[in-house]
Amino acid sequence: MAIVYKPFTNLLSCDTSGLHLHVLMGPISSLRPVCGHPIMLNKKMITPLIKIHRWLALFLAPVFLLILISGAILAFKPIVQSGSAAALNVPALITSLNKVDPQGQAGMLSVASDGNSFELRSRGAGPNGTFDVVTAAPVQASGFNLFDFALRLHKSLLIGAGGLVEMATYVMVGLVFSGLLMGRPKLRNTVSGWHAGLGWLGLPLVVITPVTGLLMALHLGMPSLPVYESADQPLPIVRTLEIASQQVDLSHLTQARSFRRGAVMLSTGSATHIVSGSGQLTTSTQGPGWVRMLHEGTWAGAWSGLFSLLSALSLIGLLATGVWGWWRRRRQSQVRSAPSADPANSTLVAYASQTGTAAKLAEATVQALRAAGESAMLVSLAALRPDELVGFGRTLLIASTTGEGELPDPAKAFMQKLSATGVQGSRFSLLALGDKRYSEFCGGGLKLRAALLKQGAEEILPVETVDGDVAARWQSWLGKVGKHLGVKNLASQVLTLDQPVRLRLAVRARLDNPQEKDLQPTWHLRFKPVEPNVVFRPGDLLLISPARDVPARCYSIGSSSLAGDGLIDLTVALHSKTNVEGQIVLGLASNYLCQQLEMGGEITAQLRKHPDFNPPSDPCRPIILIATGAGIAPFPGFLSERKSVPNAGPVWLFFGNRKPQGDFYHRDFFEACREQGVLTWLDTAFSREENGGGYIQNRILAQGPELLRWMNENNALIYVCGRSSTLGIAVESALLNVLASHPDVQRESPEEILARWKADGRLKLDLFA
Repeated sequence: MAIVYKPFTNLLSCDTSGLHLHVLMGPISSLRPVCGHPIMLNKKMITPLIKIHRWLALFLAPVFLLILISGAILAFKPIVQSGSAAALNVPALITSLNKVDPQGQAGMLSVASDGNSFELRSRGAGPNGTFDVVTAAPVQASGFNLFDFALRLHKSLLIGAGGLVEMATYVMVGLVFSGLLMGRPKLRNTVSGWHAGLGWLGLPLVVITPVTGLLMALHLGMPSLPVYESADQPLPIVRTLEIASQQVDLSHLTQARSFRRGAVMLSTGSATHIVSGSGQLTTSTQGPGWVRMLHEGTWAGAWSGLFSLLSALSLIGLLATGVWGWWRRRRQSQVRSAPSADPANSTLVAYASQTGTAAKLAEATVQALRAAGESAMLVSLAALRPDELVGFGRTLLIASTTGEGELPDPAKAFMQKLSATGVQGSRFSLLALGDKRYSEFCGGGLKLRAALLKQGAEEILPVETVDGDVAARWQSWLGKVGKHLGVKNLASQVLTLDQPVRLRLAVRARLDNPQEKDLQPTWHLRFKPVEPNVVFRPGDLLLISPARDVPARCYSIGSSSLAGDGLIDLTVALHSKTNVEGQIVLGLASNYLCQQLEMGGEITAQLRKHPDFNPPSDPCRPIILIATGAGIAPFPGFLSERKSVPNAGPVWLFFGNRKPQGDFYHRDFFEACREQGVLTWLDTAFSREENGGGYIQNRILAQGPELLRWMNENNALIYVCGRSSTLGIAVESALLNVLASHPDVQRESPEEILARWKADGRLKLDLFA
């Protein structure tokens, strides 16, 4: 049975179709929906909808922002101007208007709320400005009229772009409803979580402004206009005032403006009057209509403008979170290591590392070059494209070998691309790391060299193969590089790769159940350092040789000197194989540690820092841990460090093995971490158990959408530890399938996204043969 622990509610459910038990428990502070499925649309429809939604919003974002900010300002107008307006001296207004605009060219007249002045606007050579109602003298503006400015900005962006505003209104309504179609919100404290949550939870506020704006543009829900005669030309505004003042009360006139079909519209507080081109007056007393009142915030008195303000602010919030989320995704997708300002005169130092040795040598090489005044750039082959080699003056390559003469996993994508990429004009020197006791000595590095030469690269120094004293051979090679560059004393620094440590075996406990068949015997070993102040972290490596002249084996450390009792924890599986004679041969190092070393026995080992596989420096950053079998070794230490930090970030663990009651390594520890809230989510797969969830890749595929959410929205890191031939291949295949099932809106292929994760250090692999 595949056990999936989720931390968000106290709910127990069972999916009978697959008999997967879901145990949900944990702190209520982390409450959020476990799943949020898109409504109404399937994935194939949602993907293009997301692209249209996003790019329309980005394209029109400046227009939306101006419309919404001006709308928020106008929401205060009914509050500020809620007092009764002063009565207008209509005869004086008509007299002054005849003086100011004798030719009748004004297209709009606006009366101040105090009734003492009026403003004219004309097209062409007509009068423009503010004038006194009684004297007709120009009036110096008493100050900036914020509401007038906001209204003109709201309607035409101050440049007569009313058509653009109307078009943006249509688009805004489309964006609001397309956002609703893309799925129910998943309430979480992320930018996209706030964006979706604001859209759904604030739905009335979000919808009211754009929908009423659209209805006004379409003249739907507005009061019907009175019937009037059409004319080719409207009467001058002053003439319409003369006609209307004889029939209706204009003492509360607010505006007069040219209208459709040769008419002039007169607006008062309680009615709308239209004077046709023939001088016919018609009146409507229906008021502004419910659509306009909802839009302007006057539907329940002056203070209902606050509702319009909240609506505008909600839409501004949606716009801000949408743009911010897009910008963050763009920033995260950029390659973080930019080349130097003048690559042609720089040295590129690239490495392919499995246990950290090549990486440390490469870092020391860059430091030595820079100390000598040379320009140098450091990069993993996982973050490099073959064509980028051509742009540098030279490339120094340091490559280790793993398995049977293979390059480390992070370099395999580079090799695949290199087979189809010409690199003529690039120049390189290679330092290849290996062990002569293996048949394919330095096989990984030599394969890289052969591929580079085949694709046209030039070798500037003979290849240097390294066995034994790595530091000394590196210094020798670096000295040759210095002579080639004309740099003296390039290899003068002393490099220490590993720290010798004396350890005493304190605990040895069996992790598997000996009563179960077909399981690999595995032990939990705990060593106490003899010397004080030994510093180590989860993911660092302990190199142990059972005897002189026997190659040391690397074991991942599963504890931390920063947390706990200071003991070094290992998870060691007893290896065995059958020889040609049919005899079972036990692994030398694993047999020594698991069965031969006595309790309290002392060993001397080498402690190797492996910073590329340590927990992140930010304990709040989400991490996803994936392991099978003894590959679980470093991850108890990850959780121990998180346990020692208050309010640490979420941790999701995928673990696969054969039987839940037989080889669920460190089960008690992981379940205790889950109960304490340190382990957020635990997914397991047991391949020999009926309905056990199959293999680890099955669990990754099943949790694909949530895993992508952690990566894309929470900026999580993925750590993978296990065998390269099984787990390494399976995880990469599963991640590619997950990415293919959820296409990236930035138009990257699944392979490109996976390569970017590796290049950015967000997909970390510690794989062994």
